[in-house]
Amino acid sequence: MRNRTVANRTALALSGLALLTAGAAATWWGDGKTLVAAVRHLEEADRGLLLAATSTALAASMALLTAQIPRPARRRLNLPAPGCRLDSRALRHAVRAGCATVPGVVRARCRLTGRRRTMRLTITLTVRGSAHPGDVLTAVADGVLVQIEPLLTPRRLHTRIRLQVQRPRPHRAL
Repeated sequence: MRNRTVANRTALALSGLALLTAGAAATWWGDGKTLVAAVRHLEEADRGLLLAATSTALAASMALLTAQIPRPARRRLNLPAPGCRLDSRALRHAVRAGCATVPGVVRARCRLTGRRRTMRLTITLTVRGSAHPGDVLTAVADGVLVQIEPLLTPRRLHTRIRLQVQRPRPHRAL
């Protein structure tokens, strides 16, 4: 699992556990007594400790929130040859142009994310309803991606290809 997924599931499990505990306490002692007991404990607690706990919880929630933002690929990618760099926009444009030449593809979109050792290439292809998905995937994997992979040699490339079928347009009456 990716780190973001683990962090999400951990945060959800902890918040679910807290809500389950609060629900069990409300059932066991009653609604009024639970709220009064919680307020009493907050009044007796040290203000500095409460401030530290809420600040830590806020910082943790902000860290989890910012971890969800995908990091775009660097603008300039280092190539295996010394001193050579590749513009990531040019790489995305080459992937889109290569996918657009595949028979049956109407529209191609591409997104490149990741930074250091692992790059993620997400390709969304809109194909005609008459195109066979297996043929389109084979042509993209064997034709386009084989040419792109050597450019990202020191990095691993994870590729995700999504196929969408073009909607048939309604016939116009003349």
